[in-house]
Amino acid sequence: MLNFAERITRPFSDDYPVRNLTDIDFYKFTMGQFIHKYYPDINVRFSLINREKHIPLAKIINEAELRASLDYVRNLSFRRTDLYYLRGMDVYGQNMFSNEYLSFLQNLKLPEYELSSDGEQYELSFFGKWAEVTMWETIAMAIITELYYRSLMRRLPKIELENMYGLAKDKLYRKLLSIKEHQGIKFADFGQRRRHSFLWQKYAINMASEVLGSQFTGTSNTYMAFGADLIPIGTNAHELPMVITALKMAENSDKSNILSAQYIMLEKWEQMYGKGLRVILPDTYGSKQFFANMDNKTAQRIANDWHGIRHDSGSPIEECGNFISWLKGMNIDAKKAGKLCIFSDGLDVKTDASSINGTDIISLYNKFKDDINVAFGWGTNFTNDFRNCLSIEDEIIPEINLKWKDVFKGFSLVCKVSGVEADGNILPVVKLSNNINKATGPSDEVEKYIDIFGDGGRITQKVTV
Repeated sequence: MLNFAERITRPFSDDYPVRNLTDIDFYKFTMGQFIHKYYPDINVRFSLINREKHIPLAKIINEAELRASLDYVRNLSFRRTDLYYLRGMDVYGQNMFSNEYLSFLQNLKLPEYELSSDGEQYELSFFGKWAEVTMWETIAMAIITELYYRSLMRRLPKIELENMYGLAKDKLYRKLLSIKEHQGIKFADFGQRRRHSFLWQKYAINMASEVLGSQFTGTSNTYMAFGADLIPIGTNAHELPMVITALKMAENSDKSNILSAQYIMLEKWEQMYGKGLRVILPDTYGSKQFFANMDNKTAQRIANDWHGIRHDSGSPIEECGNFISWLKGMNIDAKKAGKLCIFSDGLDVKTDASSINGTDIISLYNKFKDDINVAFGWGTNFTNDFRNCLSIEDEIIPEINLKWKDVFKGFSLVCKVSGVEADGNILPVVKLSNNINKATGPSDEVEKYIDIFGDGGRITQKVTV
């Protein structure tokens, strides 16, 4: 059995946080092909955002180590084995990835990065062709988070590390046993981007497979799906409507054309992938406006032909309930029609012996199991829950003057598309979200978007991971 404590204190020379270009969320490939086909000449910028400013990343992560890990990934290429795997991908339809896109991947080198710090926080960004830069998102986050925890753990005695990992294993096992008591619960691992480490994610996936069998449906991590003979899970994310809408804004389009961008993206998605990947992410500019602003033809197509929605912000109970009600208004019984709601925002599992850091999977399942098919994309609290696993949680770390319990936890780190090039200028890109605290973009631009999309249904909610 892998000795995690030993691997921290005596890492192998090739123990980089990300060591293969398929160690990435699968939707980066599905979206990447979409971008490569429809928007091959668009340049974008992605930027790192630490939503928890009290965590001083630049004080904890050594800059030289961070640069070395980023540079290592920049020197990677897709192996023949990686490309063979993607070429044969038929989970969502035969020949899912075209020869043209696979040729693009074969020659891909990740674009350069820009890194600086103010002593407390790092500023990390990537600029270049959209189809290339998009690949950095979850890779960069996985690098940052693993280096962060490595740096903190170097301060701990080996016996403390061994005890910590023992408690974390027990906690994860108890959560999985709680899920096993409810045979209808199905979940996939969505934890690559904010994982504790590459090795810990691999351990968690193996444990879930062994404990839950078919209740564990796969992982968003393409590399680990291949290694564990699991299904790679993923469709699309907010960046597609964000960039497409920003391009409409740059054209000085009228309000109706700007509103239509979110539906144009779905139409193109259907053309590329057919039935397999028809899951809507409606909250980019607020779910309420998404369903209210579509024309009748679009509404009929989505209601009848799309599988369902993924919930990523706002109240999960209200958002899923609203979707069921919308379907009812379209004369569709969600359960009978086999419609689906995938919950993916800040999930966790309540056990008799543990506190919870997010929304309880089991409670959501019991709430909606009779009304709609439900599934779960369980992220940070699956691959990175070490809360209450240290004996020194209330001790202060001298270098940063913070308690261990305040820093040795999952935290809200994102890497979002922040700008798009149009007519030689870099224009800001905006997300409104159902949760006001998840909005991204300059405040004046956010207000412009609110004028167009409205503010209905948006709430202020603590961001959990």
